[in-house]
Amino acid sequence: MLMLNRYAQSLESIETMQSYGTVLQSIGLVVEAEIPNVFVGEICEIFPKGRIQPYQCEVVGFKETRALLMPYEYIRGIAFGSKVKSLGRAAFAKVGEGYIGRVIDAFGVPLDAKEHVIDGVEVPLHREPINPLDRREITTAFSTGIKSVDTFNTIGKGQRVGLFAGSGVGKSSLLSAICKNNHDESRINIIALVGERGREVEEFVRDTLGPEGLRNSIVIAATSEQPPLVRAQAVYYALAMAEYFSEQGKDVFLTIDSMTRFAMAMREVGLSIGEPPTLKGYTTSVFSAIPRLVERCGSFKKRGAITAVLTVLVENDDFNDPVVDTLRAILDGHVILSRTLAENHHFPAVDIMKSVSRLFSNLSTKEQQHAVQHARKVWNLYDSNKEFLELGMLEGDVDKLTKIKSDYESLCNFLQQDVGINVPASKALTALQNWSSERGTHDREQ
Repeated sequence: MLMLNRYAQSLESIETMQSYGTVLQSIGLVVEAEIPNVFVGEICEIFPKGRIQPYQCEVVGFKETRALLMPYEYIRGIAFGSKVKSLGRAAFAKVGEGYIGRVIDAFGVPLDAKEHVIDGVEVPLHREPINPLDRREITTAFSTGIKSVDTFNTIGKGQRVGLFAGSGVGKSSLLSAICKNNHDESRINIIALVGERGREVEEFVRDTLGPEGLRNSIVIAATSEQPPLVRAQAVYYALAMAEYFSEQGKDVFLTIDSMTRFAMAMREVGLSIGEPPTLKGYTTSVFSAIPRLVERCGSFKKRGAITAVLTVLVENDDFNDPVVDTLRAILDGHVILSRTLAENHHFPAVDIMKSVSRLFSNLSTKEQQHAVQHARKVWNLYDSNKEFLELGMLEGDVDKLTKIKSDYESLCNFLQQDVGINVPASKALTALQNWSSERGTHDREQ
């Protein structure tokens, strides 16, 4: 009887018949196929003419009795009636220690001309939401090596922060500097480059990280010419990789450049399958995907923290853009870069008046808070009277007017930082408090 049960279990595990279908239509990015018993998210294979290897694709929806498939690469040779085979599984990510120090694509295939990673663990690409009670309070500061961030917008380990900027303002340069400054051997750096130019990926790996930075990092790249589903997959792959190391008890520093390009890729997918557009053509699925993605990062009980810095491209400097507004509302803080500062060669062009860390009061001392408050008053006093001061039209005590300009210029000198220079957070904070104490003494004397 025991042997019969074993045979019965073996027979149940055998796949006796593959599920096959045929292509009925292909328009743009979407292939419509008649194939039974498939589900949304299932991986299928399409066999084109004149090609030995099939195209892999994903079921992204249904139209009446037809399955809507979106390939992971641009397709050629597909004809009416081409065979489609369902694989009976959803997308997965292969993760593991072997990927550390590697540059890979959205499927784990090496881009660095090294051997394939053989050992690894397959994990689901998409996971269930995290129980909010399994999160841990964020109490430890995370040093970025950038003075204007560490002092005015202190980030905590496990915090999710957005880096908001228009094009050409220095967003990627600042993110690169933060990545370069974080070479902590005890932490895994996972960097997702989404929709970047191939040249930028190569420069980032060669110049920004270098051999030292890459040693403890994993770079996942999906360049701009790749299909939208691949660009979106690069982000989900980075998250799956981050969660794997987090569950091994390691702290992870996750950077995604950029969330805007991820949203654009998801918009292309949604529009291709007939989802109705909303604001700026974005589909509703985009605004449901973004919070699910963000909430997979954070500080957790019995797990390592995932600290996330996500860049957001502000098109036309419109901070009311729907993607910008959505991310600004759900993140734990936002660092905003100013085009005016960038045009004045002020790097990094962090706007200390508009940037906010929602955990600043929990991660800073009273002395730091007073110094930051004093500095913001100095900035605001000059900024509100800028035109009159530059034209010499502001009436009042000459010494006081001179001091307003002097304080502002000295504050700008403190905030500016050469590319590639790492300033420890403790050193930056001491310098700010010394500046505040010195300028405050001058105030009392006058």
